[in-house]
Amino acid sequence: MKAVEIVKAQFIGVACLALLAGCASGESGSTDSAAPEGKSDATGIEEVSAVPVDDPCRCFEEGLSRGELRYCRESKREVSFLEALRQCGDAEVQGVSAVGKLPGDGQYTMNTDQSVVQWKGSKVGISEKGTVPIRSCTMMVENNAIVSANVVIEMNAIKATDQEGMSARSLEQHLRSEDFFDVPNHPTASFTMESGTSDGRGNLILSGKLNIKGISKPASAIVNFGSSDPVVANVTMVFDRSEFDVRYGSGSFFDGLGDDLISDEVHLQMVLVEDVTQRKAL
Repeated sequence: MKAVEIVKAQFIGVACLALLAGCASGESGSTDSAAPEGKSDATGIEEVSAVPVDDPCRCFEEGLSRGELRYCRESKREVSFLEALRQCGDAEVQGVSAVGKLPGDGQYTMNTDQSVVQWKGSKVGISEKGTVPIRSCTMMVENNAIVSANVVIEMNAIKATDQEGMSARSLEQHLRSEDFFDVPNHPTASFTMESGTSDGRGNLILSGKLNIKGISKPASAIVNFGSSDPVVANVTMVFDRSEFDVRYGSGSFFDGLGDDLISDEVHLQMVLVEDVTQRKAL
């Protein structure tokens, strides 16, 4: 019994010492754990603290500080804040600022190795999917709004992923031929933004010009951001290939195709990932 009491006393003593040590370390480390204002991250870009604004409608004004811009950007994750923004007036509601996870002011360049464009086409009873890489993609954000964006696609490297072996190579070669995208004469396709509006659900609708085979036509894309740092943008677009003189199997040019009819609609899904080393602050 005496030995048991001695062991208990030793255990209580050790526990007290551990508790005192924990309290001491917590007091001494409290100032170290606080992140200083103006702290720079691994990219060397200064990180500023959010500065609240007294009126959500001020988020649409020019001349906000970087801290206020950050507050406006991060507050859009809250439904109540978004509802307050929508009460600021029709002009503001249509602005590109009401977009979830919109990056801060700066110029952003996408990583061509990590970004990808997926395409999908269909004909009677079947569909085909594939990928095509990007040659370049940049986006500029100024005063909490996207003011420019451009993506160039490398058509010569178009791939068919639903097929394998000789079937895949045959389809890829056909897509690069004059029947479709005439890649030897038109090695790239591009989309250039001209304007943008919010859809009120956190997405951005970009309007601009799509250029395929040297032909430019108005087009729109839906954009949402999965992350603002690094920037990760998801883009969806649908275009009518017949508008770009892509005639093969198109009911817009030929009659009586039957089961050989190929839809004019082409669906694009892009995942654009930022190359942080190329970021430029404004």
